[in-house]
Amino acid sequence: MMMLKQYRARLANLDWTTYGIIASIFIIWRIGTEGNWSKGCWILLLLSLLGVKSDQVDQEWKRFFIVGIPLLGLFYYFYGAGDSIWWRIANHLFHNNKYMFQWDQLFNSIPYNNGSFARVIHTHFLDQFMIWVYNYGFVLSLWISIVRSFWTRSIKKMLSYAMSGHLLQFPLILPFYNLILLHEVWYVRGQPDLLHRQFASHNQLLVEVSNCFPSMHTSISFAMLLLALREKDKIFKTIMVGYCSAIIFSTMYLQIHWVIDVIAGMLFAYATVKISDFILAYASAKLIPGKVSKLYKERSTVAV
Repeated sequence: MMMLKQYRARLANLDWTTYGIIASIFIIWRIGTEGNWSKGCWILLLLSLLGVKSDQVDQEWKRFFIVGIPLLGLFYYFYGAGDSIWWRIANHLFHNNKYMFQWDQLFNSIPYNNGSFARVIHTHFLDQFMIWVYNYGFVLSLWISIVRSFWTRSIKKMLSYAMSGHLLQFPLILPFYNLILLHEVWYVRGQPDLLHRQFASHNQLLVEVSNCFPSMHTSISFAMLLLALREKDKIFKTIMVGYCSAIIFSTMYLQIHWVIDVIAGMLFAYATVKISDFILAYASAKLIPGKVSKLYKERSTVAV
């Protein structure tokens, strides 16, 4: 009995906040290594954290870590497993679907819909920069938002960014990809692939260049932009407006998505954010016990 009391006393005296911070940094590092982040990705993340105190919730670190660290780890797990799941679904859709709508020729016939105006000015440096923006844009805009919301100590923000991103967008976008066959601009117009992708087979090429409507690069980044505008920190808002806008622009600059894809992606993102807001509000009011909901009630530490 005495040994049990001593053990509990030692546990109580441990610096759980420091251990929590170390564990959090490790998970974030693993997220970056899993995604093969470049130096530019890490720099962008660090810059987005500069004004994080402006949006921090009045919550003890130790209490926040009880839910925050497992949630961040869960997102990391699905991030690692999600890519293979998504490509299995994409392959299944491509090989087992006759598609009700095939829009290649229709979209190619609409004036300015190919987004060629985005390449009125193009240089080698701009090409390389836009390739970097596009290649990382599908996940980096989301991870920057989730990691920053983690350091604001807000479970609600973490869930809001995650749900408005891949968690809701993947299932909601599948009906579009199940009904509509639309290939990337460069493929339909017989132009070179500006991303310089290497396809193992013609089958892989067809799978990767289909499912364009709506543009999910656009919908993910625009959803993150809309949520970032709710934050107080001007540095973060400026970074996300610039970065997410660059992602959307890159889809047209690199001749990947049609202009209508982009517009549809923005509308889809707006709808997803609203659905996420509704789900979180309903869950907070009806499903989550009061003691648990206190973990993400946003009482700012900064006077407004």
